[in-house]
Amino acid sequence: MSSKQYKIGLFYLCLAIFLLFGLIGCSSLKDVSSAVIDSGAETLTDALQPNPDLTPEDVVRIQVEALQSNDSEDTGIEIAFRFASPDNRQITGPLHRFVNLVKNPAYRPMLNHKEAEYDAIEISDDTAQQRVTIIGADGSANVYLFELSKHDTPSCDGCWMTDSVSFVPTRRQNMTGA
Repeated sequence: MSSKQYKIGLFYLCLAIFLLFGLIGCSSLKDVSSAVIDSGAETLTDALQPNPDLTPEDVVRIQVEALQSNDSEDTGIEIAFRFASPDNRQITGPLHRFVNLVKNPAYRPMLNHKEAEYDAIEISDDTAQQRVTIIGADGSANVYLFELSKHDTPSCDGCWMTDSVSFVPTRRQNMTGA
């Protein structure tokens, strides 16, 4: 393994630890390790799965941050796909098709973006919506609307999952044709 590969691997390990600390409220690396072992996951990245303890805000943040740190193996896109609802997967899946969808011009700004700004989430019963402004590496801003619902599936009873992510044209984009 080259030094560069080692550093990239270490970066993703740190990112996964950071995400898990935030998601499960752990106060130590021992707690994170226990959470990963308890989940049956082989790696920290594997532990990022739909879970009934995650709020809709958590799900959006996990997906956005995963896309921000997407790698050459499309690990970030794969993590985002895990949180797609069954209906969403029917339209956008399987994974290789979802990868191509995320890499198209409408969603490409989400990959390896510089910053994300989250609007207040709107929750009504078992549905939720949240707008996220993505600041791309080039400084451009793009707005996306995440729509989620709570699902009762055999694999995850009571999990919030993403039904759709829509590009929201802004007035400036409408005037410039972007």
